[in-house]
Amino acid sequence: MSKFRVVLILVVVAALAIGVWLKWPKRGQPISTGTPLAVPENQAGKVGDLQVTEEAMNLAEIKVEPVTLRTVQDRLSVSGAIQSGGDQIAKITPKVAGKVVRLLVQPGDFVQPRQTLAILESADLAEVGAQYRQALAESRAQDSNLARQRQLARLGQFGRPQVEQSRTQALDDERGLHQARHLLEEERAKARQAQAESDVLRQKMQRNQELQELVSRQDRERVQADLKKAEADVAGAQARVRGAEGDLLLAEKRAAITGRALQREEKVYSGQYLTSRELVEAEAAAEMARVRLQGALDRLQLMGGSPDQTNQIALVSPIRGRVQDLAVTLGETVPVEKAALTVISLDKVWAHLALSPKDVSKVRAGDLVELTSDSAPGHKFAGRVSSVQAGSDETTRAIYILVPLANPQGLLKAGTYVQGWLITAERQQKMTVPEGALQEHNGRPTLYVALRGGAFEVRHVLLGSKGKDWREITNGLKPGEKVAVHGTFYLKSEALKSSLSDGCCAGE
Repeated sequence: MSKFRVVLILVVVAALAIGVWLKWPKRGQPISTGTPLAVPENQAGKVGDLQVTEEAMNLAEIKVEPVTLRTVQDRLSVSGAIQSGGDQIAKITPKVAGKVVRLLVQPGDFVQPRQTLAILESADLAEVGAQYRQALAESRAQDSNLARQRQLARLGQFGRPQVEQSRTQALDDERGLHQARHLLEEERAKARQAQAESDVLRQKMQRNQELQELVSRQDRERVQADLKKAEADVAGAQARVRGAEGDLLLAEKRAAITGRALQREEKVYSGQYLTSRELVEAEAAAEMARVRLQGALDRLQLMGGSPDQTNQIALVSPIRGRVQDLAVTLGETVPVEKAALTVISLDKVWAHLALSPKDVSKVRAGDLVELTSDSAPGHKFAGRVSSVQAGSDETTRAIYILVPLANPQGLLKAGTYVQGWLITAERQQKMTVPEGALQEHNGRPTLYVALRGGAFEVRHVLLGSKGKDWREITNGLKPGEKVAVHGTFYLKSEALKSSLSDGCCAGE
């Protein structure tokens, strides 16, 4: 064998040895196996395998955990500014014109509902106050007179003329009742007599018909005429009886009424009843005085006055808040159309938040919103969507939603910038992994799914909602699978280095 051939063989053997050494796994180094797979965009799937020794896992501090199932919220990022609601701003105006005589607050002061802020004096109110005092005096006088009349009634001082008048009327009605009874008896007697005469003539008429041949025609006609007259007399007598009965009924009712009236007047006179003409008139006068007094009081209060201060108006705050504006000075006359003070309440504010038009269909009234603000670090504010604006902003094309927020500490001011999340849905038992479990391969989210014996499957996945320290996996994982959650950067770097030699995890 020539020297050249020997050298050539040695070179080939050395090259093969170097190649085997390069391909042989070093201590603690992962081994890439299998053929790289191509996964289409917007799909999940396996792109390669890694085999990691136990020593390498310990050195890289690789930790494996099962996929977590949790309730996942679908969220939209929102931001906007704080506004004060219309019911949280009070512009305080006087009910009548008046001159400012006292100012009890200054801008920035905190006030409570019904707290007096300023006092005005009004000539118009003074006039109404005088009318109220006059009505009050009249009402008191009428009440005093009513009490006196009631006392006199108890002592029996009322009713003698009424008793005599009622007694006379009762006697007249009693006589009328007796006359009606007597007249009825007379009419009944006449009716009985007429009926008897009619019966006799009817019997005579029947005999004439039986003895028609023996009685002349002239006699029969005379008897027939007498019978008709007798029947007419009976009908008239019966009508007079009915009339007399009606008169008797009226007389009885009239006598009963006057009898009861006489009894009442006698009891009034004896002090047993507290009713009389004088007493009734006193009660009516007292009631009318009370009505006039109430009317005067209503007018006084309607103009902002009170029974104690009939010429002064107290300007009070209807809400809890801070004085934002004081638009009057001492001695100034304030007309009814001028807002003397403005009080703003920050106990409840409104977040005016912008949405992209493409997200509007996902939002419903009542959806939960969680917000933060740089002006209130460490605080979170939660509320629910009250309304969604019907149209978009002409400049930004954004659509706004309104969210009422409780703000008892007043941390959120009007115009404050806020940002946060709008929760559009909650989905139960969805697969999630820690943020640290995800790496990017060629710009696509990738997980390392643990198999047996230190093997990992390199798998592209599709992402869903994002939490504070986790991400939802919508496709590419199954419940119960385990993934590397720590040391994943080491797995990524080794997978990429391996791809230089055998194509593992290379770009699809």
